[in-house]
Amino acid sequence: MSGSIGTSGRRVAWRCAMLAAALCLFWPARAGAAPKTDTVLLRNGDRVTCEIKRLQQARLSVKTDPLGSVSVHWGEVLGVTSPRVFEVTLASGDRYYGGLGWSGVAGDLVLTVGGGPVTTLKLADVTSLVPIGSSFWKRIDGNMDLGFSFAQANLETHWTVNAGATYRSSRYQLSSSVASQLTSREDADRTSRNTVSLNGSRLFTNQWLFTVIGQLQQNEELQLDLRTVGGGGAGKVMSRTNHRMIALYSGLVYTREQFVGEPVANAAEIAAGGQLDFFSPHNDDFSFTNSVVSYYSLSAAGRVRIEAQSAWRHEFLKDFYWSLNGVESFDSQPPDTQKRNDFSLSLSMGWKF
Repeated sequence: MSGSIGTSGRRVAWRCAMLAAALCLFWPARAGAAPKTDTVLLRNGDRVTCEIKRLQQARLSVKTDPLGSVSVHWGEVLGVTSPRVFEVTLASGDRYYGGLGWSGVAGDLVLTVGGGPVTTLKLADVTSLVPIGSSFWKRIDGNMDLGFSFAQANLETHWTVNAGATYRSSRYQLSSSVASQLTSREDADRTSRNTVSLNGSRLFTNQWLFTVIGQLQQNEELQLDLRTVGGGGAGKVMSRTNHRMIALYSGLVYTREQFVGEPVANAAEIAAGGQLDFFSPHNDDFSFTNSVVSYYSLSAAGRVRIEAQSAWRHEFLKDFYWSLNGVESFDSQPPDTQKRNDFSLSLSMGWKF
């Protein structure tokens, strides 16, 4: 009886944690619209009067009165102007601040302060535009997708939910994500897999960063009741352009894990990982993101854990996309009789904001 109560309690705790994480990701906020005083000049000759929201991953998001919020690939932009102050980030990692002007030369961006020109940059070198003074909510980007599959032969249903949100400022980046999978079959018990992750980074010059991480994991397929990971480290963005982003990082984490029928284990681990993302090279609205983190135990000699995630997304309608998600968990030394890895592949439909 006590074992069943403990399992039920853990499931309730996980549901509460997932709900709290979802509320943190998607708590609504009202934001007033800025005056439409910005201008975007496109390659086809169109001149759009709008409010520039941000440039990220080669997509320039703007808001117009007749069309609402729209986005355009950065490669289709010849010039932008705005009297507002922006933070402009280059592929080199250098940051500039000022109003946006156009010299009349296609592909040039003139930064202005007090109405006068300061410096001229190339649009092709610009990887990020963020209006200074934007509210907290306007600096957040996020997504949520849902997948479902059904097999009639054994009445198997498979649900997947993935959500994430990222806040960016001139010096800090905060990210959170939720990933949940639930599989049920007529001839077997339900199995679930849940992960909640939090990440905070302090950005420095030359693309260096210091990061702290926290993570909660549960995986019934691997008989993992709960794994808690917390720690920090340093990293560097090796390359950031309008087509790709490559980052490497390493650090030290403390891990506490509880497997079914096993005592609680605590260990210090060395963490090393990387991020490799690709974005739309032209007008095809797709992204391909990949992350992998390996953990090397300092107390159990030879034990290595690997967590890998990949997601391919293609936008088919404004702010809506198809997503193909792959997740792999590997443990070189799991408890006796337990599986060493768990891999899943899911197709889902999502919405980004």
